[in-house]
Amino acid sequence: MLSETQVQQFTDQGFALVNGLISADDIEAVCSEISRICESPQDFPAEVIQHEPQVLQGEFKPERLELGVRKLFKIVKHNDFFRGFAARAEWLDVARALLGPDVYVLQSMLMMKPPECSGTKVWHQDNAYFRISPPKVVGLWVACDEATVENGCMHIVPGSHRNGIAPHSGDGDNYGMTDAPNDNEVLAVPLQPGDALIFHGELFHFTPPNQTSQRRRALQYHYAACGCEIGGQTWLDVGSELDFDGS
Repeated sequence: MLSETQVQQFTDQGFALVNGLISADDIEAVCSEISRICESPQDFPAEVIQHEPQVLQGEFKPERLELGVRKLFKIVKHNDFFRGFAARAEWLDVARALLGPDVYVLQSMLMMKPPECSGTKVWHQDNAYFRISPPKVVGLWVACDEATVENGCMHIVPGSHRNGIAPHSGDGDNYGMTDAPNDNEVLAVPLQPGDALIFHGELFHFTPPNQTSQRRRALQYHYAACGCEIGGQTWLDVGSELDFDGS
């Protein structure tokens, strides 16, 4: 799935782009499953369906539950459909090309970014949460809707993965870098539905609020190399969701 050029870009810049990682039929199925989960909250542990702060605080009342959801968390652990995506050969090929032959799913979620009520996801590095050592962890961020600057596409700082973990502070979803990067370092990454941003676990990134009437849903899976350790204490309860040994 990745060319030598893409692998080299990931090494040098901390990211690569893959067009059409999932098909239009896949996207339709993903969106249907999102709706099914949101319409049946009683069937899932409380950690799965997480609402936007404005909704939780009573500042915004969405037309339906799904339009107030910030993310669906640990979907591989709790949902057979999304577990199937994690085991897809093309997804594993991407992870193995960057991490080595033995990988596992560290974390999975759907980032929903609904219109009208979504907020900013602050600048951060994912490995500031995980504390994987060595930092052999990669994220696959796959657009299910068109992702634009206006509706909250990913923003990154190319090459920022090379200097280790920057200072972070804050609680919960506001846990982020204490110093934001300079604007001239930032690259916005618009994507078409089905396209994927592949990024290093220590790449600086953030997403702005959705300022449109359109949805911006994205699948986000993290894979890590087997044999790495999770060290240090962070606020996030991290555990591998599912192992894949190549069989």
